[in-house]
Amino acid sequence: MALNVPDVGENIALEALVNKTAPQNLILKLYKNNITPSDTDTAATYTEAVFGGYAAATLTGASWNAASGGSITYSAQQTFTCNAAATDDIYGYFVVQTTSGILVWSERDASAPFAIRNSGDAVKITPTITAN
Repeated sequence: MALNVPDVGENIALEALVNKTAPQNLILKLYKNNITPSDTDTAATYTEAVFGGYAAATLTGASWNAASGGSITYSAQQTFTCNAAATDDIYGYFVVQTTSGILVWSERDASAPFAIRNSGDAVKITPTITAN
């Protein structure tokens, strides 16, 4: 599945483009409800993972690297590793602004769900955005 920028995320992007609002760092979170992202989503649409050892990851602005051709990638892969028995099924990830908590984008993995059951089970994500 492709990355989805919902209506609220589009508004953030447009306001940042014209310097109407100040930028914010982002927070990458895993979601465990079986949904497909849509344009009407908000952060409340997603049920965040809770497995032992899980913590959302802050994505700082200085760590994004733009490439020619209209894409930008976060400099480091983000790994979410379980440290205990668990029952989460991970379907994808969502990204919110640090301060406002507003949903910026989300993506369901085409291979979902990923069963997180045992210590050492992990989900790895390298955030990338491509414009067309």
